[in-house]
Amino acid sequence: MNLQWEQNWLQQFNNNLEVLMANYPEDFEYEDMNLGVRIDNDKKELRRLFTTFENKDPNASKHYFNATRYHGDENGGCVEWTWEIQHTSDFLGLPSKGKTTTVRGITIHKFRDGKIILERSLWDTASLLRQLGLNAPVELKF
Repeated sequence: MNLQWEQNWLQQFNNNLEVLMANYPEDFEYEDMNLGVRIDNDKKELRRLFTTFENKDPNASKHYFNATRYHGDENGGCVEWTWEIQHTSDFLGLPSKGKTTTVRGITIHKFRDGKIILERSLWDTASLLRQLGLNAPVELKF
C-alpha cells in the first residue's frame, strides 16, 4: 500500500464504517497496545470498537486521523499518523471534557489480497497526559 491508501483508510473512521470494515477479511489480528485491546477474527467486535471513533453522534467526542508517512509496500508496513480529539466528555477516565488534544502514533499493517490481516497500533500516551495537564514523563529537551 502507500500513504494515500493509508490516509483513505484513516478517513473512513469518520462516519464511514461500512467501507472501513470491508478492509478486513474474516481472519485478522488487531491490537491497540495502549488501550489493551486485542481482537482476533471477530469483525463484529472490531466494528463495535471502531464505533468509538465514528463521529456519528453529535454529542460525542470527535476523532480525526491524518496519515503523515508510510514506510512499506503493498505487503505491509508502518503508517505514522496524528489523532486529534475534540473531547466532549472524559477520555478513558481522564479529565478531558472541553479540551482538544493531538497525539502521534504508528500502526503496523500486513496485507493479503488488499485486506488488512494484521494491525497493531501504538500512540503517544505521555503527550496526551501532558496536554490534559496530568502527570506524565518529562519531555526531554536537546
